[in-house]
Amino acid sequence: MTSIAAEKNARRTISNPLLSEIVRMSRELFSGPISVEVMSDPDAPGESWTVLNVESDGAPKEIIKTQCEWHERLARQFPDAVSTVRLSIAPRA
Repeated sequence: MTSIAAEKNARRTISNPLLSEIVRMSRELFSGPISVEVMSDPDAPGESWTVLNVESDGAPKEIIKTQCEWHERLARQFPDAVSTVRLSIAPRA
C-alpha cells in the first residue's frame, strides 16, 4: 500500500505523476511496503523534500547494494528528482 502526503506550500515537492513513476521503480527493488511523505526542516519551513519509506529483506550488505542501485536508477531515470527525493530503508526481520 502506498500513501501520498502533500503539502500545499512546499516549494520542493514533485508532481504526482513523477512520484508514481518513482514509486513504481522503487517497487522493482524493494518488495515490502512503501509509503511516501513530505518532510521539512522546522528551521527552514519553505524547504521540503519527499521521502520514500521502504522495507527491505536481506543481509545489511545486500540492502546497501540495493540502496545504491536505487540512487543510481533515480539519477538515471529521474534526474530532476535527485535533489527532492530521499530514501529511508527499514530492514525487515
